[in-house]
Amino acid sequence: MLAHQLLSLPPFEQFWGELPQIFDWLAGVVEPVALQPVAAGPEEDTHWVAPRMAQAWGMAVPLEVIRFAAANRLCVNLGYHGTKRIIEPYSLRRTKGGNLLLHAIRVDNREHRAYKVDQIQSAEITQRAFTPIYTVELTPTGPIHAPLQSRSRSTFRSRPTFSNKQKRLAGPTLKYVMECSACGKRFTR
Repeated sequence: MLAHQLLSLPPFEQFWGELPQIFDWLAGVVEPVALQPVAAGPEEDTHWVAPRMAQAWGMAVPLEVIRFAAANRLCVNLGYHGTKRIIEPYSLRRTKGGNLLLHAIRVDNREHRAYKVDQIQSAEITQRAFTPIYTVELTPTGPIHAPLQSRSRSTFRSRPTFSNKQKRLAGPTLKYVMECSACGKRFTR
């Protein structure tokens, strides 16, 4: 039902297979595995951070397609130097000389590669999902977190109202702060 809204739909099996882990995380049974970012090369500017929107750069390369694929953990069929290769996209970095590099893993040989962005000829999203081995840094603001802000008694009232005894039995509720990845605005829930 989302096909008219998204460039490419991730495979259903990918999400279905991850559901038990999500429920375990929600129940507090497991902690998420913290992945390390791709190691920065000696020629890379470690202080540079990619802008939130790659399309706004006005470059003739398909960075938003690659960013969408990375956010949805989908491989990309990358056209580069006249050949095509399937990659797992991870990070966008800038060299000290001003060149942009796309860090990725080639699916066929599992080797790390850095592709010069201005030499990318095409990018097509595939239906092949991947499990990250590094932190995926191509999302607009990095991983989306909804950290626990505080525990407090619920102040929500609806009809019918509950007695004090019923409220005490309900116990404390969780309060989350979520940040919009597009505008940075924070919402408390």
